[in-house]
Amino acid sequence: MEPTGFVGRDDELKAVRAALERSPLVTLTGPGGVGKSRLALRVAHELYGRFPDGIGFVELSGLREERLLTGTVVGALGLDDGTTAATPERVAGALGGRRFLLILDTCEHLVDACASFVRFLVASCPELRVLVTGRQPLGTREEFVLHVPPLPLPAPGALRGEPEASTGGDALALFAERAAQAVPGFTLGPENLRDVALLCHRLDGIPLAIELAAAQLRSTPLERLVRQVDGLFWTLESAPGDDAADEDIRHRTLRTTVGWSHELCAPLERLLWARLAVFSGGFNLTMAIEVCADERLGPDAVAECLSGLVEKSVVQRVSSSRYDMLDTIREYGAVWLEAVEDIGPLMARHYDCVARLATGAAAAWLSDDQLHWARRVDTERGNIHTALEYCLSTPGQEAAGLRLASTLWGTWLSRGRYTEARHWLERGLSLVTEPVPERAEALWQCAYLLTNQGDSTGALPLLAEAAQIMQLDDDMPGYARTLRTLGTAAMFLGEAERAHRCFTEARQILVAHGLNWDLVLLHVLHAYLHVGLEDYDAALAECDEALRLLRNAPTECWLRSWAGYVKAVARMRLGDADGCVRELRACVERFRQMDDQTGLTNCYELLAWAYTRLHRYAEGALLLGAASRHEDTAKVPRLSALTPGNGLAELEARTREALGAGPFAEHWRRGRSLGVDELVRLARGEPLSL
Repeated sequence: MEPTGFVGRDDELKAVRAALERSPLVTLTGPGGVGKSRLALRVAHELYGRFPDGIGFVELSGLREERLLTGTVVGALGLDDGTTAATPERVAGALGGRRFLLILDTCEHLVDACASFVRFLVASCPELRVLVTGRQPLGTREEFVLHVPPLPLPAPGALRGEPEASTGGDALALFAERAAQAVPGFTLGPENLRDVALLCHRLDGIPLAIELAAAQLRSTPLERLVRQVDGLFWTLESAPGDDAADEDIRHRTLRTTVGWSHELCAPLERLLWARLAVFSGGFNLTMAIEVCADERLGPDAVAECLSGLVEKSVVQRVSSSRYDMLDTIREYGAVWLEAVEDIGPLMARHYDCVARLATGAAAAWLSDDQLHWARRVDTERGNIHTALEYCLSTPGQEAAGLRLASTLWGTWLSRGRYTEARHWLERGLSLVTEPVPERAEALWQCAYLLTNQGDSTGALPLLAEAAQIMQLDDDMPGYARTLRTLGTAAMFLGEAERAHRCFTEARQILVAHGLNWDLVLLHVLHAYLHVGLEDYDAALAECDEALRLLRNAPTECWLRSWAGYVKAVARMRLGDADGCVRELRACVERFRQMDDQTGLTNCYELLAWAYTRLHRYAEGALLLGAASRHEDTAKVPRLSALTPGNGLAELEARTREALGAGPFAEHWRRGRSLGVDELVRLARGEPLSL
């Protein structure tokens, strides 16, 4: 979504469209503030109909860990099925032959990682187009580089105040639009044309510089603004022997403009500007107060100064309650922050703010507020990464970082953020090596993720160490969670008797301590085990008990969905295809809300089985195609693998035989290309034209 109106750039838009027709990779380069991101967003808007399989926009400015690049793309595109690793192969497999436009925005700090990632994608996906923005090219052979220039400047006649020149130049149009936002009723006319044209020339047509200048009209008359800018830039023009490239001059112009805006701020506004630079991906007023307020800058002053910075276009209001700063503005603030105060206390308050968010999400994990908090965690992903990075790179704060990652485990799990969770947990475990409670909890949590990503054997040594620490500390709830995870690993390894023993012992401890939420997950896992043992009545009973424990949270999504899914498997195995479909339709709705691709994929597969039993073969083929988009490269046993015979191969054979090879292939391909919303409608029983 574009926060303000888009002005001009007709030539650049035409050039980008043409480049995407002939090249799989197009990179928009240029100095900060020239409008690369805005141009990419406008391209996405204009080309929406040209890419029938979708357009994905991935913002990378807040990402600092190269290892999380692919996971960030997978999450942004809704491809994360939780059980599989976030790899370039995973993305390529999902996009395949689809006509898709992928936009990677702000890549200059991840050039090598982005180059390697994009090189693989364009080689693997012939119909894919990638649009990149950054201050430098990626340097790949496939790349077509388009330099984004400043906006066209007013014609010479505008500098003389000639009215016929008032419509020439995008720079004039941008200033006029932003000035009207700052001062309602402002219009460009003969009386002010010369001053505005001079401003645009002095600012080299750089969009961000023009917007910052226009914002000053709230407090400074146009004539005085022109004099200020004119005096500000004469040294840049008159420096003797200065043979710097145009790009360098424009960079200096922008830096000078930002510095000028900084000088026009009140002292407390400057201090807040510097402190706000700690946020990544935005913030709200409450967060700004929690992090930035202290004895120098009280809570009321934070609110007042934030309003002032918004008026000066230093801070952008991106929604009714959320704010952010452009990278160039944030970078300037970060430099000043290091110069004016010790960053340690500020980062400590930022960590505390994020930790409170994580604690709130953990407390709401299996409640009616689960979805609200999960979405909040998604929104604050950049700030969470910033807090984790600070702790895990600051001596003495490593345990706090590991504790924060552990607190987020449940939310990450329910959102399918397995790769992200493992990255931070494993990094913390590499730093916190003493047998402390933080390490013990992170060990079993990391082990659970491993079991769900197909490495139950690798989980066993982590669980052995966790159990040892828990027993030494007499931490029986932690020991029960470790046993529950050990039972999960044993179940995936085919050791049913061992899994049953672990689940039974864990249940006794959890019941004794009244830990109902932990019991809910245990009951669902035990139900899965019973399905594998073909004890379907026991599986249904375990699921019903899980749902009974959730009776006070009727809108909880994640475990209600999984309990319903296991019930659907049991009903299917008992021959009740209609009952299976009823269970799955409720599950699909909840999995969609939680954006749980693992759950949706399992539902597609099982619905295909049910529809085959009900002789609805065309719908079954569509769902098989949809499920194939999330191929389980880690070889994790999906619940549908518990079906008799040869599993999916047998199901596909039956459906192909019923439809005929040609119609089956056509429906399968269409199912693979359908969007999530269309598939959810299909799963709900709403007809699609076949």
